[in-house]
Amino acid sequence: MIKCVELGTGNLIGEVESIPNGNFEHIHNDYTYKFRHMIVGEVAFFTKNRYNITIENNFSYHSPKEGQPRKYEQIRNAAKELAYLLEDTVPNSREKSLAMTNLEQAVFWANAGIARNE
Repeated sequence: MIKCVELGTGNLIGEVESIPNGNFEHIHNDYTYKFRHMIVGEVAFFTKNRYNITIENNFSYHSPKEGQPRKYEQIRNAAKELAYLLEDTVPNSREKSLAMTNLEQAVFWANAGIARNE
């Protein structure tokens, strides 16, 4: 096994069986590391790219895939029913406003979960 180490910090970022010729990247903790063509003994040195998989995913446009618009609509319709229930039963107050805001946030995050992870 070849140990993969971040150049500069010496942090261990994993191990691989071998390193093929060409552009080889290793992923560790949501970051990609690029092999810098330097192997000393059983240690290969990598540089950290300014690329985080989670950040890239969370701040990218996700066009709807087949079936997703229907899921979004189901979530919105269920939340709308709850919103009307809150409107009809909870006195106008800061608490009611917070309930409505958090319901909107729940819809947003549920839809984002579908868009980002399917």
